[in-house]
Amino acid sequence: MTTREAIFAALNVTAITSLLTADAEGRCIYHVRSPDAGSYPILIYSIISDVPALTADNTEEERRVTVRIHICTRDAAYEPIFSKVNAAMLGIGAMRYSTNEIFVDGEFIMVCDYTLGQGVDSL
Repeated sequence: MTTREAIFAALNVTAITSLLTADAEGRCIYHVRSPDAGSYPILIYSIISDVPALTADNTEEERRVTVRIHICTRDAAYEPIFSKVNAAMLGIGAMRYSTNEIFVDGEFIMVCDYTLGQGVDSL
């Protein structure tokens, strides 16, 4: 399973999706960007960094992956969603790196960054 697949699997659970609103195609979690879904709240996730962390004998043994998750809402009611997303990410071994709130084009967005170790003893 790739890192991207593991992240999607962790987020695509009833505890989280029941708090989101599906678009006309039944989607509420998007990779990299959301088409103009017209429905909120939704999640958008992406891998924003993947860097070597440990090398040995000219081989990359471990790496650090940073994942960014946007919780997009119209009403800024993202705390219950964040609680479930945070638990899901911790469940796959990710650690929260930072969180901030932004307002863009009428959307209240909580941006959450997580770091995840990949390599010898990981996914």
